[in-house]
Amino acid sequence: MSVDPDFTPDFSLGMRAKIQQLYRPDDRSPWNESVPDKTATEVDAGSYAQECALIVRREPHTITNQVALQSITVQSPLIKKVLDGTFKGFEGLNAQLKQLTFKAPFHPFYYRWHRFEKLREDEQDQETKDHLDLLYPVLSEEITPHIEAMKDLTKNKVISFDYLWTIFAPGMEIYTKLNGQDRLMELTDNRYGANMGGEFFTLECRYIDCDGSSFGFVSSSVDIDKFEGVKKLVDLDALPSHLHSDVENLVDRLHARGAKLEQLNGFHHMSYSGFYTARSSRQIRQRRVESSRIIIDPHTFNIYGTPGPGLASLESDSHADSADDELLAGTRNVICKATSDAFQEYQNALGKNEKQPYLTPVPAKTLTLKQRLLCTPVVRGYCLAFKTWAEFYVENVCPIRWSENAFPRLVLPHGYKDIIRAFVQEQLSRDDEFDDIVHGKGLGFVMLLSGEPGVGKTLTAESVAEEMRQPLYSISASELGETAMEVEEALEQVLELTSQWNAILLLDECDMFLEARSTADIRRNRLVSAKKPNPFVSLRAVFLRQLEYYRGVMFLTSNRIRDFDTAFESRIHLTIHYPPLDVPSRLHVWKTFVQMGDLQSRLSEEDLGTLAAIELNGREIKNVVKTARLLSRQEGALLARGHLEMVLRVKKGGFL
Repeated sequence: MSVDPDFTPDFSLGMRAKIQQLYRPDDRSPWNESVPDKTATEVDAGSYAQECALIVRREPHTITNQVALQSITVQSPLIKKVLDGTFKGFEGLNAQLKQLTFKAPFHPFYYRWHRFEKLREDEQDQETKDHLDLLYPVLSEEITPHIEAMKDLTKNKVISFDYLWTIFAPGMEIYTKLNGQDRLMELTDNRYGANMGGEFFTLECRYIDCDGSSFGFVSSSVDIDKFEGVKKLVDLDALPSHLHSDVENLVDRLHARGAKLEQLNGFHHMSYSGFYTARSSRQIRQRRVESSRIIIDPHTFNIYGTPGPGLASLESDSHADSADDELLAGTRNVICKATSDAFQEYQNALGKNEKQPYLTPVPAKTLTLKQRLLCTPVVRGYCLAFKTWAEFYVENVCPIRWSENAFPRLVLPHGYKDIIRAFVQEQLSRDDEFDDIVHGKGLGFVMLLSGEPGVGKTLTAESVAEEMRQPLYSISASELGETAMEVEEALEQVLELTSQWNAILLLDECDMFLEARSTADIRRNRLVSAKKPNPFVSLRAVFLRQLEYYRGVMFLTSNRIRDFDTAFESRIHLTIHYPPLDVPSRLHVWKTFVQMGDLQSRLSEEDLGTLAAIELNGREIKNVVKTARLLSRQEGALLARGHLEMVLRVKKGGFL
């Protein structure tokens, strides 16, 4: 609208307690003062309109062609002051804008209608009340029918697609189920949309995630596809959290899950049972494990795995408690007021969890109750069994049940266990300041375990990890790659991770690194040879360099000590050769495996002595006992010598 330069205002901007009504026949025509039944001509009403508290615009409805309210521009500073309180914390809206225009169907006013009514009723300044009395009836005519329709629908516990917007107010918690996990998220916005698949209603939300040191908001969205007629509220893909059919149990579980995530944010060595999502740059897949050891470490996950989502500061939480909110605490939004019984039950559940004491210590800077409800159900880390970065469900993470008897049951020559325990314990404590002449070299502890398969080399490393209660990172040398470049990259990452996690590293079957050059195969000779032009570096050189600067505990296992390259002698602190198991050792192994678990047996000392006379290694004995136990369970009988002999006959071809 143009402004008459000669116009002398009687009121300052927006202070005239009047409504300027404007109309246009279509969206291509200018706004003017003429009423629908008169010929529309452009009217120079800008100067007068500036003084009016409100400018109300109307135009024909696109479908019915009846004159309908198109927008309201609030110019009154008195009304703006009240609206500032009405829309406090409402994202995307600033009531102090000079051009403050609201467009039909006035969703912000709908969601904060009861708050607006209360502020209007409580207003003490008469001039402000006069201005509010101009706005209220115009809005009430538009909003009240929507409120009444929403009340009727929610009373019958149903909703129509066109009225979905009426039950989802920005700032409220909504419930949905994603990947089989119950979720609460905070609604930030909603909108209708359409694509080639049809119409849908989108809920823009945010939840809380962590990065190993802090928490923050992450944006997400949930779509509800169009449906005909009405649909039960509980059948929606998402619904207001307080309308959940078992809201008390929901709040209890999600609060406990959020509190658990709060404890897990950082580095933790834990046990896990259930499905997890393995993530890599190439694929995403689901796997299931039982009582598997994992590392919880979101920070390192973001470095070596697939980077997690960016976190927005929790300081942006616009719904934190404030004094103004307390004054309006009894004023609920239209959805909560229409479903007051369900909302009160939700509030009671929140109040109950707010009063519950913590069973475990929590960090000094903790999440609020509602923030815990919004926490993601997954935590990021590393699966030690499959050596993959993964997302684990928080509820499936539990403390490790350490084996108290693993190390005592280990069969080693006299004195070996004391030496191993002392070396490993001191190295893990990292108290020894002993260093190389060159700073940073030789700070690790490397032990070589050599012997035939099944004599206890791998079991030694596993037992030591149990005794020290530290993570065990077990990897075969063949898993590192084939070329020197692949091996160097993989080995560098493995050594970095185990050092960072203070884990014990078991590098199994590492003959490819330790064997003398004369026994290397063609591929290895090509890589190791110093005469060949070098797109690759020698495997031995790579391994030696990494070994010198490793700061942790490493167990190497080899089956061929006779081929040991002398270049490694100075890098290995302790070498233990495992001879083949003799009869007393085999007897001890038989007794150990037979007595494991809760399955009773009818085996006598004589039976075990007879079995110990058979030349088997420890791994073979374990497999025989395991198979025989399954056989006895199938028969519903106690484990007997006959079960073991049957398995041995099948295995060895009937030598008994």
